[in-house]
Amino acid sequence: MLAILVLALLSGRAFAQPVPSQAPKASPSPTVKNSQRSTTADLDADVKNFDYAALTKHVDGMPPSLERDYFAGVLANRTGHLDESIALLTRALPHLEPSNPERAVVALHSLADDYVKTYHYNDAIQAFEELLYKFASHMGKDGRRGVEDDYHAVLLLRSAPAQTISFNEKIDLPIHRNPEIDSIETSLTINGVEQPWILDTGANFSAVSASFASKLGLRPSQGVAKAQGATGAENKLQVALLPEMKLGSATIHNVVLLVVDDNTLNVQTGETTHYQISAVLGYPVLQALKRITFTHDGHFLAGPDSPEGQNGAPLYMDELTPLLECEVENRKVLFSFDTGANASAVSDRYHRDFPDAFKGLKKAPYVMAGAGGTKKITAYYLPEVRLGVGQTQAVLQKVPAMPMMGKDMDRRYGNLGRDLVDPYRSFTIDFESMRFMLGDKISAPPK
Repeated sequence: MLAILVLALLSGRAFAQPVPSQAPKASPSPTVKNSQRSTTADLDADVKNFDYAALTKHVDGMPPSLERDYFAGVLANRTGHLDESIALLTRALPHLEPSNPERAVVALHSLADDYVKTYHYNDAIQAFEELLYKFASHMGKDGRRGVEDDYHAVLLLRSAPAQTISFNEKIDLPIHRNPEIDSIETSLTINGVEQPWILDTGANFSAVSASFASKLGLRPSQGVAKAQGATGAENKLQVALLPEMKLGSATIHNVVLLVVDDNTLNVQTGETTHYQISAVLGYPVLQALKRITFTHDGHFLAGPDSPEGQNGAPLYMDELTPLLECEVENRKVLFSFDTGANASAVSDRYHRDFPDAFKGLKKAPYVMAGAGGTKKITAYYLPEVRLGVGQTQAVLQKVPAMPMMGKDMDRRYGNLGRDLVDPYRSFTIDFESMRFMLGDKISAPPK
C-alpha cells in the first residue's frame, strides 16, 4: 500500500543482533505465446500469493478474452508495463464490477498504482474513491483501512505536476556508509543546503524531516495523512513539492517529498542511543534514473550508460516496493529488496514453506527498528540462507525469521537488505529491463 509502506524506511534494520548482546520504460511484454493452461482459481492464487513467474506462464496460455485482459493487466502492473496495464484493466473493469467484485478491487488498486507511478494523481484519486464507495465491503477491515490511508495520502498530491528528469551523460556520485546507522548515503546540495541523503529503494517516496524541510524553504501541505512504518507505528505526514533537484548530471523537477515529524525519522541505534535522519531519496527518483549501480568502492552510477542487468534476476513491483525473484531449494520465490535495510530477514511464509531449515532451532529475542520506533519480538535465526540470484549463488548468514510488519509482507518470503550485496563489488537495479544483477565477488568479505 502507498500509505502502509510509504514509511518503511530502514525497514528490517534492527540492532542486527539479539537483545542480550545488544514511469519506467517498458521492457518486452510478458505476454509471450505459451500452450500452458490453468484454471482461473490458480491465477487468482498467483496474484494473491505474489507468484508472478507462475502467473506469467498461466497468462501466456490464455486465449484472448476480457478475463485474460484482467490477469494480463495485473501482471503488466507488476512488471512495470504501466501504459499496457492501464489499457487492459480499463477495458476489463466494467465487466468485473458487476460479476467479480474481488477482482474489481485488485484491478482498481492496480490502476491507482499505475496512475501514481505515471504522476496522474487525480486519476489515482478517482480509482481510490471508486474502491471505497463501491467495494468497501469486499476488502475486509485491514484492506479498507489501507485503501483509506492510501487515498488520503494521494489527496495531498491533487493536481501536483508530473515529475520530470533530464540528463545527457552518466551519473557518477560518490557514496559512503553512515557509521551510525550503516546506511548508503550521498551528499546533495539543494536550495543551497548540503546534506547527506540516504539512498533507499525500500522507501516508497523520498522523505525529509520537518526541520530539514524548513531549512530547504519548503511549504508542507496544509492537509495531513498518516502512514504505518516498518514497526507498525502510525506516523503523520504532509507532502511538499521540490521544484528542482540536481543529482549529478541529472535535473529532476517536481519531486514529491514526504514531510514527517523529526521523531519519526529518529532511529534507535542501541538501547540508549539514537540517530536523526534528515533526508531519504526513495523509489520514484531512483527509478527515474532507469539503471542504478552501487559499487563497493564508493560510486553511485546511473543513467543510460550504466551497466545493464539483462543477465540478472527478474524484478517485479508490489506497488512502490521492488520485489526480487530468487531461487531457494529449486523454487522461485519473491523477496522485497531494500537498500535502506542493513540486514535481511525471512518471513512466516518462508518458515511455512521451508520447514526443514528450522529443525532444532529455538527462538531468541530480536528488536526491529524503523520509522516511528522499535518493536521487540522473538525470532528464529537461520545459520545460513542460500539464494540463487540470477547467475549468482549468494549466501546469507544468521538470518532472523519472524513475522514481517504489514499485511502483505507475510505473503512474500522476507526482505533482503545490504548483507545480500555487501560481499560483491557492485549491484545493479535495471528499471528498464526489470532485472537485478550482482557484480563480481570480493575476495575477502567486508568487515
